[in-house]
This record gives sequence, C-alpha cells and structure tokens, in this order.
Amino acid sequence: MRKAVLIAALAMTGCTTAAPVFPTEVTRFRADAVERGTISLAPEEGVNDGPAFQSYAAAVGDALTAQGYTVVPAGAGSTFVARIGFRSDTRSVRGPAPFTLGLGVGGGSYGRGGGVDVGVGGGIPIGKREWRDDIAATLSVRINRRAGDSGVWEGKAQTRLIRRAGTGDANAVPAKLAKAMFTGFPGESGRTITVK
Repeated sequence: MRKAVLIAALAMTGCTTAAPVFPTEVTRFRADAVERGTISLAPEEGVNDGPAFQSYAAAVGDALTAQGYTVVPAGAGSTFVARIGFRSDTRSVRGPAPFTLGLGVGGGSYGRGGGVDVGVGGGIPIGKREWRDDIAATLSVRINRRAGDSGVWEGKAQTRLIRRAGTGDANAVPAKLAKAMFTGFPGESGRTITVK
C-alpha cells in the first residue's frame, strides 16, 4: 500500500478582474409605415439641453443617419422631429481584488484493486479592492411627423455599465444605448429584444 501523498500548489493569476458586460434591453413601437426624410433633434419635455443631452443627441443623430435620415439643425424645417429623453444613475461600488492567489491541496491513497483521490481548492484575494462606477442608464426617442405632431415611431433602451471610478468615455453609454435602440430599425412593434 502506498503512503498518502500530499501536494500543495500555488498559482497567481496576473490579470486584473474584468468588469462584467451587460446587454441592453430595447422596446419599440411603430406606425405601419416608418418613412425616412429630414429630421431634427430636440430634448423631450423636461429635459435640459446641456452637455449630457448633446452627448445623447450626437449618438442618436449618428444612428438615425445610418438608418437613412438626414439630420438638420433644430431651427431648420424638417419632416420629422426626434424627441430625446434620457436618465443615468451612478452609484459607487467596491470591485473585486485585482489578483487571486489560487491554492490547491490533493491527496491519494492506493491499494490493491483501486484507489481514492481527494482534492480541495480555493483562492485568496490579493490587492486593494478598487472603487467602480455602477451606471444604470435609459434612453427614449420619439419620432413624430412635424405636421400635426403625429407619432411615427418610439423606442426605449435600458442598460447597465460598470467601470473603474472616474474613468471611461462620457459618450460610451449614449453610444451603446443608441446603437442598440436602432439595431434592426424600425423593429417589431411592442416586442422587447436584448442586444449584446
């Protein structure tokens, strides 16, 4: 009979733990026909047209252009008006440690006709846990025909993003929401889709 063997293995992973990636949920409603033409961008009622709005408007304008619309300045005459609303809430959370020390312990016992193997594993976090921004954001867009203010299309997109506190491109969230919202435009009315 062999003596039991005890093995201890230490391994350190040198990669920083990546922030999770969340999909975007999109719901759209549409008229029977969604035509293209000139379109101007305006804030939804109650939305300030400051720098945050400008970031969302730029992202929506790019998406509309890709769908065949011609975006014109707000003061110019246009066939359609896209009214843009948005909301972004950020909270600070502590992320995981940047490194993990992996520990493994194994043992074996062998005799005639068979044997037994036992293993135990675990990990010890190493390093200071950094602060991250946990962002929940929503974008809404309503496309109305200017004449008569009749509704043509509307959509709502929601997503979440976690990144190192104080870092990241201010336009990343608007771009992600707008891209998802206009994926497969104009989309099936009343259906919610998930865009990765």
